[in-house]
Amino acid sequence: MNRGISRRKIFLGKSDYEEFLKTLSVIHELWGVEIFAYCLMGNHYHLCMMTPEGNLSRVMRHLNGLYTQRFNKAHSSDGPIFRGRYRAIVVDADEYLTQVVRYIHLNPVEAGLVREPEDYEWSSHSVYLHPKEAPKWLNLMDVLEGFGSIKEFHSFVVSGSEDSLKGYYNRERKSPILGDEGFRERLQGILGSISREHPRQERIGVRPSVERVVNMVAAAYGIKLEEVVNGRRGRSNEARKVGMYLVRWHCDLNLKEVAERFGVSSYGVVGWAYHEVRLKMGTDKAFRKHVEKITDIISQQKI
Repeated sequence: MNRGISRRKIFLGKSDYEEFLKTLSVIHELWGVEIFAYCLMGNHYHLCMMTPEGNLSRVMRHLNGLYTQRFNKAHSSDGPIFRGRYRAIVVDADEYLTQVVRYIHLNPVEAGLVREPEDYEWSSHSVYLHPKEAPKWLNLMDVLEGFGSIKEFHSFVVSGSEDSLKGYYNRERKSPILGDEGFRERLQGILGSISREHPRQERIGVRPSVERVVNMVAAAYGIKLEEVVNGRRGRSNEARKVGMYLVRWHCDLNLKEVAERFGVSSYGVVGWAYHEVRLKMGTDKAFRKHVEKITDIISQQKI
């Protein structure tokens, strides 16, 4: 979760809430983040999510940074809007996932904003009640599979959070791990010590090298490696744009870092190439399949 500076509002109107949800779709698309629940309150937000690549810090930096940019642009302001680093806990999903989702969905009720959780527009509870309307980035199934029906899930939520969980969240200094002693020991045995400031040790994802990605693109287009990296003067170079797109996607580099790898002076060029590839993938089926085929090969040959 994160809160506005001095508890100031981070959502001033409907468009702000909608923009934040768009940023959630971005982190899902870029890093495969699994989002199980959300609740956007006036001056703070709650998220329950899983980062398969263990890159929580990178994901949250992107989420908060991108939303801040959009907020400032919309309201002709500048500077940070969040109080600082997000707060996070690592949760034993087997024991606590559904309880944490319930706690998040009940926030507007506890705050006196609504009487029933489904009446609050900016939480995921109403989406759970109408799963066919759920966006692709919201994972409902991992939670709903523990219940016999949607009605049963709703009854579970409105029954209220357990006092023990409320007590945990209300503590001034809470443990960075929500789970029993066995879970804590297993987690610390794998990750080592876990601090309150950085509750989840981040592992380095097994990613392909930039060289591997560029080589695969060159092979797929039947051209030399240098033509992908350096371009072909005076000629359109689809392979190079695809290379930039896939390097950013697979290697977790920002626009500036990708620009340096391709010898581009402005990272705006990379941003535009990334946008072009995404746009074409959405309109050209053959092109999309071509890029997906390259992606499959890269994924099977990570080094």
